Amino acid sequence: MKNPRFVKRVLAILVVFGLMLSLAACKKKAAQQPQQSSQNKNIEEKITLTFTHMFTNDGSAISTGFYNALNEYKKSHPNVTIKQEALSHDTYETKIKTLAAGGELPDVFVIKGSMVDPFYNNNQIVPLNDALDSDMAWKNSFVEGAFDDFKRGDKILGIPIQVQPTSLIFYNKQIFKEAGINEFPKDWNEFKDAVKKLRSKGYIPITAGNKGKWLVESCILSTLGDRFTGTEWFVSIRDRKGSKFTDPEFVNALRAIDELVKMKAFNTDINSLDNNQQRTLYYNKKAAMFFEGGWAISLVTNEAPKDVLDATELAIIPPVPGGKGKPNTVSGGAGWAFQINAKLDGSKKNAALELLKALSSYAYSRPMLEKGGFPATKVTNYDESKLSTLAKKYQQLAKNIKYVPVYDVQLSPGVIEVMNSGLQDMIIGTITPEKLAQKIQQEYEREASK
Repeated sequence: MKNPRFVKRVLAILVVFGLMLSLAACKKKAAQQPQQSSQNKNIEEKITLTFTHMFTNDGSAISTGFYNALNEYKKSHPNVTIKQEALSHDTYETKIKTLAAGGELPDVFVIKGSMVDPFYNNNQIVPLNDALDSDMAWKNSFVEGAFDDFKRGDKILGIPIQVQPTSLIFYNKQIFKEAGINEFPKDWNEFKDAVKKLRSKGYIPITAGNKGKWLVESCILSTLGDRFTGTEWFVSIRDRKGSKFTDPEFVNALRAIDELVKMKAFNTDINSLDNNQQRTLYYNKKAAMFFEGGWAISLVTNEAPKDVLDATELAIIPPVPGGKGKPNTVSGGAGWAFQINAKLDGSKKNAALELLKALSSYAYSRPMLEKGGFPATKVTNYDESKLSTLAKKYQQLAKNIKYVPVYDVQLSPGVIEVMNSGLQDMIIGTITPEKLAQKIQQEYEREASK
């Protein structure tokens, strides 16, 4: 038999419980509504990003990958307007430093390894670890060592644009044969003999464009210096462990360049031409060779007359007798990376990070690789038949190459400025190798005393 009072109590409890559930559901719904509204707002929000970079649409491998990925990003982000400014390499480097000094960096930009410390110390860039760690597929897509030039401790301060050598020798084998040189020199002494033979035939042995100051240092000295000093010397310099720029090995590397100048190995207007202009002398068959990085492979493929392209071979600086460096090393690495302004936040920051992700995506890397470029990410599925003959020659050469640091990527901007300006002065004979070494060392010590 049922107890009426018990039934009433049960019913009352059920009613109260039901009200509580209903109230909780209402609260949950109310809590969800603003979030969904905010998400919708973000999706529809119009965002403008300023983007200054150094990728002119010149048909190079990196330019091809860059614009392909940028266009893909624009299609998938119709609410984002990108105001971009594309500058030449030399102009860009000067401008980005000027903008940083004035606290006016764009939302997205490209940063050199040597710029990381001053930009980070001035709170103009921030680590990208959180963004990378939130998408491990993205983080793991990069080749080994890709972040090295942009790591400070465990902090990753840039998304590398590529990983490539900065010091290759492009030479015309037909001109070499005409000068009686049937194979590329096996050591530095043979290289100097080849310079003499090419000069005697009326050719400019090496065309060089050092107007921007970086070419002789980045494309010649960084590798030639390693031949004389060995990589341990550079690591000691970089980490301030005791080596000096006045050490005999480094001075000998400067002397080797000075000797080439005195042998008239270079064009006389070396400090007036840039790296693009230097190639014209090669294309016109007035010069037998030039030094440049991997980026020039696609440029030569696109620009050189067919007979010059067919005659072009690749080599690296040969070993130096008695030098401490290994014979198969070449200066190289990422060098440059994409970054965003530390002031960005909210949806604008998210849009900028999505852009960085797009600029290391398959849409970026595959076209670059197929044009002979050097993407920083792993690309396993690509059309090998699209590789140019010169790119295939590089792939053969690269099987035995090991990268060593590029001076202007890992040394401070102040030391590099003294080094690069001093190299220009040494080329025109206003400073000796010994005095230049002392000058670089003085700047190096001055920075340490701050």
